[in-house]
Amino acid sequence: MAHTEAAALADVSTLRDRIDLVDTEIRALMERRRELSREIQRTRMAEGGTRTDFTREMRVISPYSESYGRQGTAVAMALLEICRGESA
Repeated sequence: MAHTEAAALADVSTLRDRIDLVDTEIRALMERRRELSREIQRTRMAEGGTRTDFTREMRVISPYSESYGRQGTAVAMALLEICRGESA
């Protein structure tokens, strides 16, 4: 029984390591998205537009909501807030 428990703990540890890698990838993608978002904001504002395009944001939120429900909406809104920058 102890051998089975040790194997299970090793499996859990390996799976957690894989989750850690996915989390690292997610953060890298979020940073890439933030850079692109800031470039769009700078371009739009340089042309006299607004910093935020709420119609576009609703199109971003929708797939998250459809895939994950209320929690997906919260994730999308947090992502948008992170990518807007500090003076949104």
